[in-house]
Amino acid sequence: MGGDKGKRKNAPGGDGGQKQKKKKTGGAGKWTTPNQANKLALERNSIPQIGDRGIWVTCARHQENKAAREVINLFEEYIETMYGIKPASNEAKVEDDDDADLDIEAAIAKELGAMKENKTAEVQKQEEDRALLKAMKLNIDCLLFVRTKDPIEPVEFVKRIVVDTKECTDIRKIKCRYLNRLTPMSVMGKATEQGLAETARQVLEEHFDLSGKKGEKTGGDGGAEAETNKEGDNNKKREYKPYTYAIRPTIRNHSNLKRDVVINTIANLINDERHRVDLTNPDKVILVDIFQTVCGLSVVDGDWDELKKYNMTELYNQAAGITTVGQKKQQQQQQQHQKQDEKTSESVKDGETKDTKEEQE
Repeated sequence: MGGDKGKRKNAPGGDGGQKQKKKKTGGAGKWTTPNQANKLALERNSIPQIGDRGIWVTCARHQENKAAREVINLFEEYIETMYGIKPASNEAKVEDDDDADLDIEAAIAKELGAMKENKTAEVQKQEEDRALLKAMKLNIDCLLFVRTKDPIEPVEFVKRIVVDTKECTDIRKIKCRYLNRLTPMSVMGKATEQGLAETARQVLEEHFDLSGKKGEKTGGDGGAEAETNKEGDNNKKREYKPYTYAIRPTIRNHSNLKRDVVINTIANLINDERHRVDLTNPDKVILVDIFQTVCGLSVVDGDWDELKKYNMTELYNQAAGITTVGQKKQQQQQQQHQKQDEKTSESVKDGETKDTKEEQE
């Protein structure tokens, strides 16, 4: 018995081939087929990268595929309207667009077709780089990123769309069923404190005096102080309007940069004598969006809150006079309160009339 136990104990932990086989099968991509290697290369290119610009899109839950098609169709329409560029076929611009709607057999057939086409990852990447739009479905629900190329400028592009949406009072002309908020990003940088500061300087210098807070001396060696003074001199050459501002950060799937750090890092760059913080009615709103390893910034006009934070669904509802479920409940509660008030007032009146009759008798 003891020998049997010893054998059973030694069998899994010996020099058997099971563990070695597992190591061989997962040998850092050595056993991947060319098609799998192409897929992995494309997946690495399917998330926002440093230096990109584009638009974050939130959508209805579990409707990412339909929202991706919808947003590309909407954006292509506005590209033609604003820039006079006719869109190309959007088959290659929405990644794996129909995969969720295909059964297993159809998915296999699609895979075989892709292998027959024998397009390498480099060729596909070159085609995508030439496209003005690329919708990226990310590993998080209700979120897409649409990368844009010249001549599309994300801030003015999104502003035109949401203003038109606000003015759309005909329900039959509603173009989007699954899209919610559009958030333009002028530049994407590295999601570190230093990367955030560098990206903020690049985006904010057009609108704000970035000579830093006045009355504060920079620590460290003289080189850092000289660099700060040099930047201040460059900013003094330009005349900046005394814009008020508010900073609105959004952080997803990221834990290093906290909200307070993001706000303070950006605020410390701005001349607080020329530009004041105004959280209720700012002239400009600084949008900061951090996702995993990238951070993006943009500066939009102060009517961002008035335009429902660029939420398409809420703008359509407001323009068409459609009330949401929460608004309907509030209206019902108000109506109930009014009815109760009317009943109490009537009962009070009835009591007063009875008292007067008794007094007269």
